[in-house]
Amino acid sequence: MTRLYVKDGDLVVRLPWRWALAARRATVRLPLASVGEIRVEPHWWRAVRPRPGRGYRFRPGRWCVGELEQVHGRDFVALRTQGPVLVGSASGPDAPYARLAVSTPDPEGDAAWLRQATRAARG
Repeated sequence: MTRLYVKDGDLVVRLPWRWALAARRATVRLPLASVGEIRVEPHWWRAVRPRPGRGYRFRPGRWCVGELEQVHGRDFVALRTQGPVLVGSASGPDAPYARLAVSTPDPEGDAAWLRQATRAARG
């Protein structure tokens, strides 16, 4: 499962080592001030948009990780195929992704924590 934390004004997503190998990166950073709507999606497949990018890897029925390309930009997903997932949208020139969808041990708790952190980052 992924771990979320805030460092230097960025939301940092730390990937487990197997997913990090598949995604070819250990962490993903998103400016906290650019994070908009945060929600918990009960079905993981609703968080996945159609066209996988070059860095997208998956294991059918188990997990998917990497970049997805869509009309509004790129998404980054790190999902297990069981349970709800945390989905956050982002906007602005500093945001490398339009959306971030991750599986966490406690998506409801992480969503509440992240909403609080984004409010604090915006002042």
